Formats: sequence, C-alpha cells, structure tokens
Amino acid sequence: MNLEKFKDKKVIVTGCAGFIGSHLTDSILDAGAKVIGIDNLYNGLMINLENALKNPNFKFYQADVRDSSFLIEIFNGVDLVYHEGAFISVQQSIKMPELCNDVNVNGTINVLNAARINDVDQVIFASSAALYSDDLELPKHERMFRNPNTPYGVSKLAGETYLLSFYKTYGLKTTPLRYFNVYGPRQRNTEYAGVMALFIENILRYSKEPTIFGTGEQTRDFVYVKDVVKANLMVAYHPKAAGEIFNVATGNPIDVNSLTKLIIKYTEREDLNINYGPERPGDILHSYADISKIKNLIGYKPDYSIEQGISEYISRLNEIIKKKRRLEH
Repeated sequence: MNLEKFKDKKVIVTGCAGFIGSHLTDSILDAGAKVIGIDNLYNGLMINLENALKNPNFKFYQADVRDSSFLIEIFNGVDLVYHEGAFISVQQSIKMPELCNDVNVNGTINVLNAARINDVDQVIFASSAALYSDDLELPKHERMFRNPNTPYGVSKLAGETYLLSFYKTYGLKTTPLRYFNVYGPRQRNTEYAGVMALFIENILRYSKEPTIFGTGEQTRDFVYVKDVVKANLMVAYHPKAAGEIFNVATGNPIDVNSLTKLIIKYTEREDLNINYGPERPGDILHSYADISKIKNLIGYKPDYSIEQGISEYISRLNEIIKKKRRLEH
C-alpha cells in the first residue's frame, strides 16, 4: 500500500478520539501527514489520542460537527477529510432519534458544505451495514435494496445519499465506506457496545460471564479495526473511489454462539458459562458482506482472520490491564 500520497497533506479526522477515528489518526500521522482532529468527546476519549498528541503534526479541537461556521473556518487549506464523527449507537438511536438525526445527517451536511466551500480533494465517510434491510438475500452487496430498521441506519443512509449528491452536483469527490462489525483495541465497553468489546472486557477485567441477546444463531461479519483503517487509507486519492460506495468487512460470517466460544477459548476462561437474554429491538438476524467491489476496484483484502483479530485484541487489552494495575500499586 502506497502511503506516500499522504506526505505533507493536511487531513481532517472528525471523531478523532473515537475507536476507529483514533486508529485512523495514528496511521495518517505515521504516513507523514498533518492531521487536524475534531471531536466533541461525547463518545471519544482523550486517552485514545495519547500517541497522536505527542506528534507535532497533530492539532486537536474539541468541537462539534453541528457547528457549521467552525467547520468552514477550520477546513481552510485542507486536502482530505475523514468524517468518522457520529452518533454511533443503534440502540440509543431508538431512544433519541432527533439527536441521532441532528448529528449524523445535519452534521454530515455541514462537513460536506465546508469541504465544498474550501475545495477539499476528497471526503471519506464512515457509513454502516446497519442501513441494509433484514431480508434473506446474503451476502449484502452495495447495489441491493436498503431498508434500515433503526434511526441510526436511516441516518447513515441519508449521509451516504448526501455524499453522492455532493459528488454529482458540485464535483466534490466523496467515498462512503460501509463498515460491518468493527472490533479491536479502544472500543468502548458500555451497555451499547458491540458484542466483542462487551464480552472480552467483561471477561478479562471482571470475570463476568457473557450474556447473548437472542438465540446466538444470528450471524455477523466481524472486521478488525486495522483492516478498516487499511481500507480508509487505500481509497484516499484512488482514481476509482470517487462517487463509489464500498463494503468494508471480511466476507466471512460467524454466528454469535461460535464467536462467544472463541472468545472464551482465547481468554482462557473455559470455566465461564454462556447466558442468554431476550432479543434487542432493532438487531438484524443475519449480516455479512460481499466485498468483491472493494477488492476488484481498490485492491483491498483484509489481513486479519477472526482468530488473529481476537488474539491480538486480547493481547493488547491484557497489556493495558497489567499496566493499569502496576500504576495502582
């Protein structure tokens, strides 16, 4: 992968203190770019920027993508924008649809408008597999009918539509990336977190038995955060990326029961039982991606199998836990 294209570029990352945004920020800085990070710290954590803040080419602003005048000013002279900042929870979007729409739709329009006014080269957008309908057609491909179940999915579909509209109307190069189930270090462990973060952290930190919502037969396409960053880096300035939507995943589904058994194996906690709870509203039953488009047009191929990703995630988390315990003593 050629990273020379980032050298001396001025890049904005919204949601830079979040799970994916912080990893992306680190990688872009490593490639030699100057990065302006924007985050309102609603979900993001400053600890995620520990490495970035040591780099003289990084500047952080605690700000909100709903502040259109700030964005127009800060985008001046910027070459490339990664719009990762978002209202990120499917479950919370059901409780707070207005806030979800305000951040994910109005905020995205603000980002696009600021990019258009300042002649930014390209806007790359964090979309989601949540916008696919829960129908029987699998795997999910970019051209299929979209009928999202939740306000979160609707907001991401609206964001994508605005990106393509700005490309067609104004010539602003835009690329939405539909992330499937991303996991890895820095993922928040909250009641709204993905199953991977929830189970691994609860087992390692608290010896807590995992609880699966539903039967556990539901399938997902889990993609390691480093592979998501790789896809983001590859589509930047790619001649075939403008105005195109790409799935970012592995193309390999796993059911939640099998996933939970893998987590128990790699955390070496076979003594723990698996518990079951009621299905959560808005959760789809089966989801995995057709990634042939991003493979064929961009040359992307994931580096991590589910076993490799879980192993590295657990290893990194164990290092953090040990470091924290040393500091406490």
